[in-house]
Amino acid sequence: MKTARPALIIAFGAALDLAAKLWARTSLEPYGAATDFLPFVALRLTFNQGVSFSLFSFEGETARLVLLLATAALTASFALWAFRSQGLERIAASFIVAGALANVIDRAVYGVVTDYLDLHFGAWHPFVFNLADVWITAGAISLFFCQFSQKQSRVALRG
Repeated sequence: MKTARPALIIAFGAALDLAAKLWARTSLEPYGAATDFLPFVALRLTFNQGVSFSLFSFEGETARLVLLLATAALTASFALWAFRSQGLERIAASFIVAGALANVIDRAVYGVVTDYLDLHFGAWHPFVFNLADVWITAGAISLFFCQFSQKQSRVALRG
């Protein structure tokens, strides 16, 4: 199988997320009632001023700009990693970049990140997220396993 091209994964993943966010912004009532979608996921439009789980959420234009620049710089560094790596590590880093880029674009255009997938277990709703967060999480988990499997391979070669 040919090595995945990071640009294709990044472009497709970011475009899919941005299209879903546009749909959510035009179809769902902001901060309205959750609408069942999947057994543990409902649709509910919210806006995140911070990063994942609303961490580093600040008010004001200066704080928004600093957060935008910081996340753009991190995204660029992961993009460099994606283009320089190989195999599953390349795919995983590309997934992270796809999600991060989509969130950076969303924040640059709207000043916030659009969230619309409401995770819930009965009446408990721990957080609302978006498809970009799924890409970032899947990429991070995959990178973890890449690092673990590479370490195991080095141990096996020594033994």
